[in-house]
Amino acid sequence: MTRKPTPSTEARDLRNLLDAVLEALTLDYAVDDYDERIKNRAGLAKVVLRDGLDAPDRIGWNADWLRSKLTAEQADAEAKAGEGK
Repeated sequence: MTRKPTPSTEARDLRNLLDAVLEALTLDYAVDDYDERIKNRAGLAKVVLRDGLDAPDRIGWNADWLRSKLTAEQADAEAKAGEGK
């Protein structure tokens, strides 16, 4: 049985999720593959927001998941940019 988070934990997790979504939707326009990356990031943001609405007890997990996806995506972009040099 899952314990219900306290209101302060819920507020912290929600703020963390919103911060992660903002991070996902913030991308420098100058990157070569901006359109593809922002589309993918928007899709990830939609997934975590939907899951947060459906299962509020997973909001913290969703924020962490989104950040891990963004970190991996950035590492891939940097690796591709390094190959082009």
